[in-house]
Amino acid sequence: MQHAYGQRGNMSWPQWGFAQTEISLRAHSRALVFVLAVTGVGLCLAFEATLAGIVSSHNSPKVGRRLLTWDAGDPSLLHKLGQAYLDTNPAESVRYLRQATQLSPGSRLYWQDLELACEAAGDAPCMHEASARLAQLCPMVPFYHWLAGQSYLQTNQLDQALREFQRSLELDPTYAMPTWGSLQDVVKPETVFQKVLAEIPNAQLKVTYVDYLSNNSDNDSAFQIWKLVAADPRPFPFSSVQPYLDRLIALGRFEEAASVWKDLERLRIVKRPEEDERDNLVFNGDFEQPPLHAGFDWRTGDTTYLAVDFSAPGAYRGARCVRVDFTVSRNDEYEPVYQIVPVLPHHTYALAAFVRSQDITSDTGPCLRVRDSQPSGFPDAISETTVGTTPWHRVNVTFSTGPQSRAVRVSFWRPRSRVFPMEISGSSWLDTVTLKCLDCEDQRSAGP
Repeated sequence: MQHAYGQRGNMSWPQWGFAQTEISLRAHSRALVFVLAVTGVGLCLAFEATLAGIVSSHNSPKVGRRLLTWDAGDPSLLHKLGQAYLDTNPAESVRYLRQATQLSPGSRLYWQDLELACEAAGDAPCMHEASARLAQLCPMVPFYHWLAGQSYLQTNQLDQALREFQRSLELDPTYAMPTWGSLQDVVKPETVFQKVLAEIPNAQLKVTYVDYLSNNSDNDSAFQIWKLVAADPRPFPFSSVQPYLDRLIALGRFEEAASVWKDLERLRIVKRPEEDERDNLVFNGDFEQPPLHAGFDWRTGDTTYLAVDFSAPGAYRGARCVRVDFTVSRNDEYEPVYQIVPVLPHHTYALAAFVRSQDITSDTGPCLRVRDSQPSGFPDAISETTVGTTPWHRVNVTFSTGPQSRAVRVSFWRPRSRVFPMEISGSSWLDTVTLKCLDCEDQRSAGP
């Protein structure tokens, strides 16, 4: 019998020790291989991180070219090198950025920078390719459609340009002004409206184009486009048309302004009060609704040392009237309330209103005044004045328009006094203002 400790199976002690050593070496070898593999991966990651850091921070072509020797097929390296060349050598910038887009055709950033480089290099076909690609990659980004429209415009592809501009405006109406500016000297306004705006349901955007044309001294085209806009019943806010309307009035284009006002009434954007008499040319003569302070509605003049209230109680008729308080005793000329009213030449008109006063100190209190919009028109027509304290009473004045008269300025006016006591203080009220044509077949024809 062999000793129990002298063997292990058929293996002697020396053999068993050798086997243990061999197993231990194999285990250590595997561990070493694992450690080396982990170390290698860590070194690779460190190298990649270092390379990425260099790529993200380099800003010179020299560094960029050196990086490309490590990985010539990396689109991010090509993109970065293209950016580095942009300010110094646009042609080289285009070359490297184009390679980046070829390796990564779905990158919006690469195409966008390529478009910038093409513009810097003056390469129109390249710009066109890049901008068109951007519009395809990002169909919901309005800037890219506007950019594509610009590119098509520069390559004389007008129909495509108008389609891209239309799409950009559908997505974002704030591109209106740069779009109108791009098309102003290239396309007739009627074409812009028909091919860019007609199919867009945004009526306010169309009014913006009318105002743009008018503001750029093309009032004939603006009025033609306005008639197309007014034919569409879709609503828009009065504030969008107000600049155009007030510009027409300021330019003395009263017939066009009156036509626009009629359209606004028809579209119910401007609502004529039900209390207005049919033959009354004054709008909102009973002050039953707040004034627009624009167009052919009531406005306020200089209100220094005055307080003007358009919703004062105690009206002659209805619920509201105008109250004017002369808050500081001064001998100044005042025109606290006025309205521009279209009229016809060579006709006779009667202006009337109801007024009352309280403690008006001057001998020249408020009165009605009519002034021709033309500097060389008929002399001012002025009603009797109101001083002291008086109840509601009627004041009126009759006048005849001249050959060039197209509109008059109707106002509640106080002239400077030349007789003691000169300063004015106190309060006045105005209500039920009417202006009627005395010799017109259709008394409404002169109104807006």
